[in-house]
Amino acid sequence: MEAMSRSRRVAVVALASLIVATIVTTVVVVLAPSPSSTLSAAVHAQKAKPVVSSTPTPTVPPTPVAAPTPTVPPVPAVCLATPAGVKHIYVSISQQHLWACTGPTLFVEGSVTTGASALTNVHDATPIGTSHITAKIRNTVLAGRDVNGPWNDPVTYWMPFNGGDGFHDAPWQTFPLGSPLYTTQGSHGCVHVALDVVAQLFNWASVGTPVTIQA
Repeated sequence: MEAMSRSRRVAVVALASLIVATIVTTVVVVLAPSPSSTLSAAVHAQKAKPVVSSTPTPTVPPTPVAAPTPTVPPVPAVCLATPAGVKHIYVSISQQHLWACTGPTLFVEGSVTTGASALTNVHDATPIGTSHITAKIRNTVLAGRDVNGPWNDPVTYWMPFNGGDGFHDAPWQTFPLGSPLYTTQGSHGCVHVALDVVAQLFNWASVGTPVTIQA
């Protein structure tokens, strides 16, 4: 009888231990977070992370640049010597250049071609000195002859100032105005002027306007 009681006590203790172990396991399972809940919490934490906005870099306005001061060309010395209100045309043979002045103010200037001064069998050099415009003619033909042959040249503007010498355009000239080639390939004594420049001279000058040819 006592042996049976001891066996029952052992069985009861074993059963109680099993029940306790079962309860502990259940509690652990219930309390342990599931993988899905852990991932959800991590995602929620990431979404809840505050967004830090960057401060925009202030725009620095460009430093204003001053506009360049326009360069005023110097007034030719020939104009400075002209009396106020007087129109005068000056030609420099050495510079192959022309200036038209109203008093000390330059009206127009430009390169020219003067007479072929280096030719020895004719006298084609443009004469030096002061004279005056004697006529103003549009659309005419300049004709002549010397020992080298004749010429028959149509021009748009013609302003003689010394006999048969005068200002005119020269569309047949093949080298640039202002070139040193004038000494052998220049005019018969006239002053060749660019068409736009001689047009301005024609409209500006009057018969009687002084012309000075300088060496």
